[in-house]
Amino acid sequence: MADVAYNYIILAQQLATNNSFKRAFDMYLCAFEKQPRIKKKFEIEFRAVLSRMNEELAAIDNKADIFVNFEKAIKLFPGNVDLLNDIGRYLYRYGYFSEALCHFEKALNIDNSFVSIEKNLNNAKSFLFPRCKFRILNDKVRNDAYRQAIRSCVTNRDSVLDIDTGTGLLALYANECNPIVITACESSTTMARLAECVMEENNAHEVVIINKPSVVLNFSDIYGTRSVLLTDTIDAGLFGEYILQSICHAWENLLQENTRVIPGRAEYFVTAISCEELNRKYKLCLSTKDVLNVSNMNVHTTTYFGETYYGEDVDLYDNLTYMTEPQSLFTIDFNNYHDVCEKLYRQEPYTARLTANQDGEMNMVVGWFNLYLTDEIVITTDPRLEYKANAWPQAVFFDVLPKKLRKDQTANVSFLTYGGRLTTLPDSTKITRISPETLAFLNDIDYMEMIRKSIATVCIHLGQTVNISDVDIADLSPFPVFGVLMMKRQAKSLTCHVKMADDKAFLLDVLQANGIPAHKVNILVADNWSHDVFKEKKFHVIFSNIIEFNGDIDVRRKRIIHHLNHAHLVEGGLFLPRSVTIMGQLVSSKWLETNNRVSDDNVDYRMARHVNRYQVSQAVYLDITRMDYEALSEEFVISCCESMQSDVINVTATQDGECNAVLCWYKVQLIEGWDDISTKRSNSFVESMAYLASPNVKVFRDDQVNVLKCVDPDGSFKLVLDIEPY
Repeated sequence: MADVAYNYIILAQQLATNNSFKRAFDMYLCAFEKQPRIKKKFEIEFRAVLSRMNEELAAIDNKADIFVNFEKAIKLFPGNVDLLNDIGRYLYRYGYFSEALCHFEKALNIDNSFVSIEKNLNNAKSFLFPRCKFRILNDKVRNDAYRQAIRSCVTNRDSVLDIDTGTGLLALYANECNPIVITACESSTTMARLAECVMEENNAHEVVIINKPSVVLNFSDIYGTRSVLLTDTIDAGLFGEYILQSICHAWENLLQENTRVIPGRAEYFVTAISCEELNRKYKLCLSTKDVLNVSNMNVHTTTYFGETYYGEDVDLYDNLTYMTEPQSLFTIDFNNYHDVCEKLYRQEPYTARLTANQDGEMNMVVGWFNLYLTDEIVITTDPRLEYKANAWPQAVFFDVLPKKLRKDQTANVSFLTYGGRLTTLPDSTKITRISPETLAFLNDIDYMEMIRKSIATVCIHLGQTVNISDVDIADLSPFPVFGVLMMKRQAKSLTCHVKMADDKAFLLDVLQANGIPAHKVNILVADNWSHDVFKEKKFHVIFSNIIEFNGDIDVRRKRIIHHLNHAHLVEGGLFLPRSVTIMGQLVSSKWLETNNRVSDDNVDYRMARHVNRYQVSQAVYLDITRMDYEALSEEFVISCCESMQSDVINVTATQDGECNAVLCWYKVQLIEGWDDISTKRSNSFVESMAYLASPNVKVFRDDQVNVLKCVDPDGSFKLVLDIEPY
C-alpha cells in the first residue's frame, strides 16, 4: 500500500512540473487516501499545487471549484493555518467578508504569531466595520445633540423609523421615550447583527431590526407607516451616503403625512482656501511638472464613483488660508418631500460667488454643513469653530483649478446635486488623472530632488564601465522618474511599473513630452505580473520601492525586487535605494483610540464589548505629522527592511504615560554615503502606520518596554508591546 501511495506522489510531482496542477492535485488525494501517514511529509508541496491550481481557476473566475478544492484539502488537514488563511483570502476576494473574517480568526486562534493572517483579519474587520464609524460613535457632541433632539421630539404616542441604524444608537435614544414601536433598518448583515447584540445587551427588546435597506421596503414590510424618522446617513458632502434617496423613498412609502424628520433641515457652506500641502495631496505640483516637462498639464488624483471631494480635517493644516468668506450654497428641509426631491433631481447648478478677502491664490474649495436636528438643536462641522462635531470631516473639492485673486474680486464655483451627490461642475479645461499613489510619489518634492541629484552620480559610476547608450534601467517605483531622467540621458531601455491605466496614459504623455521613444519603454501595469516577465534580461540600475502607499511593506514587491537584485543586476550595477530602515516610537494617542475603539462613556450605553470586536491591531494610512500624540520614547530602529527577523527590541520610556501604539515610518538612503530621507514628513510619498496595543500599557519613565517583532517567512511583520514586570 505504501509503494502505491509513493507512486502516486511521484506521478503528482511529475504532473506539477508540467503545470498539470489539477491532475497533480488528484494524485496527491489518491496518495493520501492510500497512506494517510505520509500527509505531513508532503503537505507543503501539496499546498503549493493547490495554490497554483486555484490561481488558474481564479483567472477564469471559477470560484465554485476553488472552494470544492479547499473543502477537500481542509478535510485532509483540519486546523491547518495556511489553508484557513488561504480560504479566508479567497472568501474575501469574492465578497464573503463575514465568512472570511471567521476563517482568519480561527487561524489566528491556532497560531497568533502568523503575521499575514492578522493583517488579513484587520482588512476584513475594516471592511465590515469602517474606521469612520468609530469616530462617529465616539463624538460626544454629535451623540448628545441627537439624544436631546430625539427626547424633544419623540413621545409615547409616536412610531419611529431609524434608517441605516448602524449599531442602533439612535434607536436606543428613541427607546428612552417609550414610543409605540421602533423599527430600525440596516442593509449590512454585519451591522444588523451587531445592532441586535447591542439591543440585547441594553434590554431594548422593543426595537425591531430589519436587515434590509430602507429603499426596498414599503409600509406593509414594517406593519404601518411611522410618525418620526431618524437618520444620520451623512458624510462630509452631506448627501454622499444617499440620504436624499433614502428620505425621498421614505416619504413616498414609509411615513405619515405629518412625520417629523431628525435632522429637520441642513445648510451647506463653501469657501475658497489656499493651502499648498492640501493642494499637493490632490494635484501635481509645478516643480515636478517642470522636472517631467509637462508644465501646462492639469494633473489631478483619480476619482472613484464620480467623487469630486474627499474628507479632510482642514483645521489640522496650519498653513491653510481662508481666501473668502463662507457662502451658503443651499438649504434643504428634510421635512419637505418636495424640497428633498428637488435636490435629488435638480439639474440646474448652484453657483457660489466667492469674494476674496485678501490678495492671493485660491487652489481649493472647502465645504461643511450646519445640521438642524430641530429648530433649536444644531450641530456644525465648521472647521473654524472649537466646539464643532468631529463625527464628520470637511469636504475638500479638489478639482477647482488654481486662480489668482485680488481682494474683493469674485470667483464663481458651480455645484450639482443631481443624482443625490454633491459635485463640482467640471471645468472646461482638460484634467489628466493619475492614481493617489503616483501623485503622492511625484509630489514628494524632497525625494524628487534627491532622485534628480542622483542622476549625475549614477552616470559617473556607470560611465566607468559602460556607455550610457548601452544602459538598461528597471524602475519599479510608483512612477519612473529616475528611469525617465536616465532615458533623457540616452539610456538604452527602461522597464517600469505603473498602478493603473490612468498612470500609463500619463507616462506616455511624459515620454512624448521628453522625446523618449515609447518602444524603448516596457510598461508593466497593475500587479498581475511576477519576476518571470524579466526573463533573462539584465539591468545596470534597478530602482526599487518596497513600501506601500499605506505605510506597510509590500511583501510581493519585496520578493520580486530581491529576485531582481540577485538574478538580474549586472556585475557592478547599482541597486537603489541602498537601504530602507523601519523606525519606531512609543506613543500615547487619543486620536488612535478614537478611531479604533468605542468608549461606552461616549454613547452612554453598553456597546463597547460588541463593537470593539472590530478594533484592529494595525492602523495604516496615517499622516503622523498632523496626528495628535504624545511621544513616550525616543525614536528607535526596528529593522533594516532587507534583513528582517523576529526579535525583541528593548526601548526605554522617556516619560510616564499610557502607551497605546508604536508609530512606524521609514528612513531611506538612496545612495551610499548620502543622508537618509525620512518619510515622517508632510507630503511624504508614503503614509505612516501604527501597531496598536490591546490592552494599553502603562509605562513610567526609565521603564524597559519590550517591543516584540514577529516576522513571517515572506517578510510581513508586526509589533507587539510587552513590559517587564516590577
